[in-house]
Amino acid sequence: MNKKLFSALSLLLIAALLLGGAAAFADYTAPEYEWPFIKKVPMKPKYTEDVEHHGTVETLRYTTHAYAIEAVAAGDVLSAEDDNPDIMPLDKDALCGDQTEFVMEKELLVYLPYGYDPAEKYNVVYALHGTEGDETYWIGDCATGSSTRKLLDRMIDKGECAPFILVTPNYYSIPADKAELFTDWYTGDMLANIWPMYFWQELRNDIIPLVESTYSTYGGEADARDHRAFCGLSRGSMTTINSVMMHCLDQFAYFGAFSGAWCDFDAFKAALESDEYKDLDVKFWYNGNGTADFSLENHEAFRDRCLTEMPDRFVDGENFAWISFKGGAHAYNCWLPDLYNSLLVFFTK
Repeated sequence: MNKKLFSALSLLLIAALLLGGAAAFADYTAPEYEWPFIKKVPMKPKYTEDVEHHGTVETLRYTTHAYAIEAVAAGDVLSAEDDNPDIMPLDKDALCGDQTEFVMEKELLVYLPYGYDPAEKYNVVYALHGTEGDETYWIGDCATGSSTRKLLDRMIDKGECAPFILVTPNYYSIPADKAELFTDWYTGDMLANIWPMYFWQELRNDIIPLVESTYSTYGGEADARDHRAFCGLSRGSMTTINSVMMHCLDQFAYFGAFSGAWCDFDAFKAALESDEYKDLDVKFWYNGNGTADFSLENHEAFRDRCLTEMPDRFVDGENFAWISFKGGAHAYNCWLPDLYNSLLVFFTK
């Protein structure tokens, strides 16, 4: 057998083995987790039953830059991966004109647990909305907000998790004079996959300092990241991975990705293995998706690569979990149990 033929056959054999391994992993089955995760939807009504003690919701206002738009103006813009080919192309002239700086006023909501005491220190969970949502999605005066508040009240009242602060920001930063450009969120948002890449700047520069200067948290302490968690749904999940895990690992140790990843795995791996972050652990990363959710395929593919190519980082059942809801779609009735499952583990590992 000549060397060229031998090399070709060797490569074919290696490819077959790799494909076989990939196929085997495609039949992934989650281990039996030690945490009492909800695994079926819809949730039982008891999880959102009213309890005696209720938390309160406050609004914080702040000034920030529209960082994603400024990135476009600077001509050096990054876009997340996506599987929607119909998103409107970026129109820099319409969006920016000759302007390079965009400053605006924004709001976020804060859930304070019943009995919040400024003399005590609290862990903080940041929860992000998805496409077309805003800061009110999780805890505002809407149907989803009402159910989430009841869930949080119940978990704290029943002792399923320690009292904590929940912060719900808005990843959109659209100046008032640009609002007319964003009327169709599903195909007409030219920044749909750009917002998730730049939210980390607002988070680091404006949101965390605002929250930690207003409420009693572990901010400023050496282990502050161990007392912060970040989670999101749909494009909020995309933002959690692309923006927060890749650019704020020094600020957060716990993460939740609900319905989708849409991230360049090689870039993700390089970020977490960079000199800046290689020694920082991810204490827990919860992932959830429904079997009827259009985001399932990309999320599963990303999960598989994380578990197989970053085994020193992520170990299923130790600092990683994957919950698949049978028949679950891209909907709140999956995301609420995702949040519940995350809160069972955040700050306990």
